[in-house]
Amino acid sequence: MKIVLTNKNKINKLVTIFRHLKGIVTDVNIVLSKEMFYIQSMDSSHACLVEIKIMSNWFDKYTLKTDEVLGINSEILFKVIDCWKDGQEITIYTKNNNNNLFIDFQGEKQVIKKFQLPLIDIDSDVMDIPEKDYDVDLLLNSNDFKELISELSIFNNTIMFICNSDDEKVIIEANGGMGGMQVEIKDDNILEFAISEDLELSVTYALSYINTMCSFSKLNDSVYIHSSEDVPMKLHYSLDEKDSTESENYVKFYLAPKIDDDD
Repeated sequence: MKIVLTNKNKINKLVTIFRHLKGIVTDVNIVLSKEMFYIQSMDSSHACLVEIKIMSNWFDKYTLKTDEVLGINSEILFKVIDCWKDGQEITIYTKNNNNNLFIDFQGEKQVIKKFQLPLIDIDSDVMDIPEKDYDVDLLLNSNDFKELISELSIFNNTIMFICNSDDEKVIIEANGGMGGMQVEIKDDNILEFAISEDLELSVTYALSYINTMCSFSKLNDSVYIHSSEDVPMKLHYSLDEKDSTESENYVKFYLAPKIDDDD
């Protein structure tokens, strides 16, 4: 197997994925087929699932003789990716009968860096994630959303996500012993908005997970947020040039709502 990326924009996206993946999972399986590069993994508490799908034609070079599953520790992967410098291309490859993953960084007038990472066996099943219609569909500026979540985290480690079809606005609030904060997101701040009729939605989520999801904001200028009662919230970052929920290449997160507010 050999994967090469030379496009700077795409390299930055792959680096962002590998750099922040450790915030969700400790170990991860990278599933490689001739069609795609795929990751699906759940955090240790089974509250958050991440799904990463990148089609083979997204890469500058993608060579694979047979399907492979590469188990890797997310922390060491992060430390290696953190050694990447602007202007370097990335080559990821395996060798026959060698239980290692190799990652090379090289660029004009720069030293060549070569890394060898041990592969590990991870017992993990890939789940079928059915598509569903949500009660609330939002498209927000990803950096603005990241900033709001960071500010809300001052007051609590959970947030309340509130929507009402009558006034067609979104309220996010966090309250704690030292005070609280409420954010009212109106039409001027929403790129796209769809809400079910006669809806009063009020769902609580763990803020630490959303903070981690927001660390992927460099993947796209906008982020899709989908929410309904009693089902996981979905956050979607498109990796394609044209942002769309129908994008072939994406990073998605599914976050279970908090049933009880323990705080």
